[in-house]
Amino acid sequence: MDFRIWLLPILAMLGFEIYDLNLQEMNAYYGFVPLELGFESVTLGVVWLGLAAIVFPAQIRSPSDLFLAFYVLISVIWGAFLWPETGLLSLEQGLLMLFLLYFPAFSILAARRFIAPIAENHVIPIYLFRRDGIHIPLVVLLGAVGITSFLIIGQGGFGLDTVYERRLAGRDALSQMFFLGYALNMAVNGAAPLAGFVAGWRRSLVLFLAVLCFAVFTFWILGLKSPIINIIALGGVGFVLRYAKLRRYLPLLMVSGAVALYGYVFFSVWDGSYSAIADYFVRRLTLVQPQVQSYYLHAWFALEPGAKLFGSDIHGYADWTFLIGGTYLGSPDTNANTNAFFYSLLRSGIVGYLIAVAVLSAFNVCVDALFAHTRMPELVAISGLYGILISEQAYTTALLSSGIFLCLVLIVLFSYPSHLSNPKLIWTT
Repeated sequence: MDFRIWLLPILAMLGFEIYDLNLQEMNAYYGFVPLELGFESVTLGVVWLGLAAIVFPAQIRSPSDLFLAFYVLISVIWGAFLWPETGLLSLEQGLLMLFLLYFPAFSILAARRFIAPIAENHVIPIYLFRRDGIHIPLVVLLGAVGITSFLIIGQGGFGLDTVYERRLAGRDALSQMFFLGYALNMAVNGAAPLAGFVAGWRRSLVLFLAVLCFAVFTFWILGLKSPIINIIALGGVGFVLRYAKLRRYLPLLMVSGAVALYGYVFFSVWDGSYSAIADYFVRRLTLVQPQVQSYYLHAWFALEPGAKLFGSDIHGYADWTFLIGGTYLGSPDTNANTNAFFYSLLRSGIVGYLIAVAVLSAFNVCVDALFAHTRMPELVAISGLYGILISEQAYTTALLSSGIFLCLVLIVLFSYPSHLSNPKLIWTT
């Protein structure tokens, strides 16, 4: 039996049970309400997870497969039973949430089937530098940004209770340094995870430890936690994908690992005990995704017809993320991020949402076309990383500020087809 048919529902149900047993009561002050699975909600959940089984790839054969895998696991499946957790949405609005989440995925699948063959004839790599040197500009960027940040900020700490203080201090220190701020974002969100993938693919412990040290440094000086997770995740993906016989099982390993972790947390909170993993990891991934998505959708429903089509007014806030934070979380300083599609829906209406879908579909088609020409595994990594980043960033932010475009340019430049027989440099079948 296809693992997607039974493992994805088990994962979603474990998320719901952890919510019901532990996290709902702990986070009731956020507006989380007790949930009961009636006939209508179960039916919607079954449809939701059935679509997930269709979209989630059984194997990783192209870059867009890894994009869809991360998109489904991070942004999509948790809403199957938790879409009403804030009590703001009706069943009809829950159906619309389902449509808005899955339409981009099916658009990518359609574009891959009907447009990709055409794109392969027009998207051609530059073949300028040898591909075995791609790690060099990545490491140089990490080193330059790390040294410069240390010289400017100069102090940090490892306390979890001072994370936000370090972020604010770093933001203030770098506020007048436009280029350094952008370079830091690109290094942290783009170059470092890509270098982690390269280390995993090439089985280079030295490179992986160097990149991981950079991530630990950014936590020390800026309180950033996600780079460590992204580097470990992409490094592990690279290590598994390197082996052709193991590669076919990567999606199964991803879901099985999540089920094992959530199963452990479920039994940890069964008797009402506190679980740090549930509080810091499961809550952040499982609860917050449908929570903030429901806020954005509820805010969009409250708009006038014209604003629903072209986007809402920002009402004096610095960004729409702060508008949601001030409206629904009671704090105008809270940056309530959501996935790129829901952000575009509120910011630019249905038109902006459709543009986001079109851009991300085109991106995946182009990267798949480049992969067909070069068989460079780094292209798989960059699509997967984009799938991770858009779970909490606008697609333009992830593409430009977070370094996805920069990394893609480097991959295209460092694609000269030398040493094609070297398994360290090419995706073999």
